[in-house]
Amino acid sequence: MTETPTGTIDQAGSDGPPEAGRRGRLDIAGRAIERIATHAAQTVNGVTASGSGLERMVGRGLPRASSTVAGDTVRLSLDISLTWPVAAGEVTRQVRSEVAAQVGYLTGLSVAAVDVTVAKFEPHAASTARRVQ
Repeated sequence: MTETPTGTIDQAGSDGPPEAGRRGRLDIAGRAIERIATHAAQTVNGVTASGSGLERMVGRGLPRASSTVAGDTVRLSLDISLTWPVAAGEVTRQVRSEVAAQVGYLTGLSVAAVDVTVAKFEPHAASTARRVQ
């Protein structure tokens, strides 16, 4: 038996883990949330990765995300690149929905907002191929 300010705890006959409020907490780094958001955005048809390997390594490639966490709520901003031609409004709605769902599911945080900016349009891969004349 152990005496605590709130009562006595029987350590030998423990009924399992302590209550959720007494177990501690989990902090998720903003960078992890941003990686989840960019990966979720890339799963949507019409979104394309843009930028050289060096640009992506230093954080200038697309898609790119930033996050603001306050308590158990997160707000995300995404810059994405889309293939041309594509219905930008429909794709950005799908990105917003997919990112909110994945970030909420994987982190347990409440997603307050997902702001999506189309930073670049890339020509469709078929239209950029060279033709022999």
